[in-house]
Amino acid sequence: MGSGPCFVRFKMGLYDLSFYQIIERNALCFKDNPAWCEVEDGRTLTFEQYKGKVDKLATGLQKIGVQKGDRIGVLAQNSLEFFLLYGAASAIGAIVLPINWRLSPEEVAFNLNDCEPRLVFSDESFSATIEQVKGDLRTVEQFYNLGPSGTFEPFESLLEKGDDLERADVAWDDGFVIIHTAAVAGRPRGALISHGNVLCADMHFALFFGIGPKDVHLNLLPLFHVGGLFMATTAFHFGALNVNMRKFDALQATRLIEEKKVTFMMVFSPILASILDEHEKTGADISTLQSVTGLDTPETIERYQKLTGGKFYSMYGQTETSCLATFSAYDERPGSAGRPLPLAEVRLVDAYDRVVEVGEVGEITLRGPMVFKGYWNLPKDNEYTFRDGWHHTGDLGRFDEDIIHGWVGNGALTLVKRALLGK
Repeated sequence: MGSGPCFVRFKMGLYDLSFYQIIERNALCFKDNPAWCEVEDGRTLTFEQYKGKVDKLATGLQKIGVQKGDRIGVLAQNSLEFFLLYGAASAIGAIVLPINWRLSPEEVAFNLNDCEPRLVFSDESFSATIEQVKGDLRTVEQFYNLGPSGTFEPFESLLEKGDDLERADVAWDDGFVIIHTAAVAGRPRGALISHGNVLCADMHFALFFGIGPKDVHLNLLPLFHVGGLFMATTAFHFGALNVNMRKFDALQATRLIEEKKVTFMMVFSPILASILDEHEKTGADISTLQSVTGLDTPETIERYQKLTGGKFYSMYGQTETSCLATFSAYDERPGSAGRPLPLAEVRLVDAYDRVVEVGEVGEITLRGPMVFKGYWNLPKDNEYTFRDGWHHTGDLGRFDEDIIHGWVGNGALTLVKRALLGK
């Protein structure tokens, strides 16, 4: 393809920035530095090599007809090919639609049909699921393997269509990824996240962790989840190395922390506890792991900090807030969810959207560049969620001076469920 109004030689707005521009920048600034290490087969790519493969993949997608705004479905575990697909989509303005591989075949089909992708990529682990629902995917024109093997069109064929990429005119506010939230409103809803949302999330993580080219991220959370995706994009954005695990194994993760000198990661319980257990069994050196965030128990957090001298960061966020709304070091106020982000305005309101006093419980609302673009094709939901010019999270919190201190009532239960289900 490549002709037509969606593609231009280069016509970005003066104030725009996309994830692909970060790829270009890093190929220049961190040229020969390692950007990605695939644990399963040992493949590594430098930042320059990553851009080269992204450009070839983006060209291949263009030549089979993918245009700006088209959705690309993905059902796969973490891999280099998955992250290349994010990069290629950013170059041509396509929107990645990653699917939670824990879902049933019927749920997978619902989420795909909800956003009407033109292509679906699947790794070999989930090709049977796609085969099962293939006939129900009404908009999908082609199916591709995401990796070296599988039952669909070969992934490598897309890398062999030339390198005459025609960049799309992609703006800061254009959609980059749709991630379905848990079915708390009766059905999953596809949250559209922009390039600007991703880059703002990256900047916050880098600010708090102090990330730079000497850092190493252990990429173990799934790339269909905002936590996994945004930690990987943060590492890439700031020139750090992503060490990718296809699936989590505590002993392997502990050894990788020692071998690769991993410095930061995000966890959900019991990941960190299992790593600490393996450290105590094996004596592996995990002292380089100096920054961890996510959700965990006070006992595990304090054990980690005592063993490594590192810092655990408490946070609150959801898919709709680009992963983050509040963030701070655990030791600043144990039990809290952190302070509002530098680029976020947070307030708590009652059932009538009136601001509550400090110390009172209210619904957490947010505005600023972390707020997502809206739920895909759900205008009434968006109108309600964005009422009065604020994003209403549906979660409850309590301010203690400048810190959101905790969760109460149904809010605690809802947050735990959402964290487990992908919100």
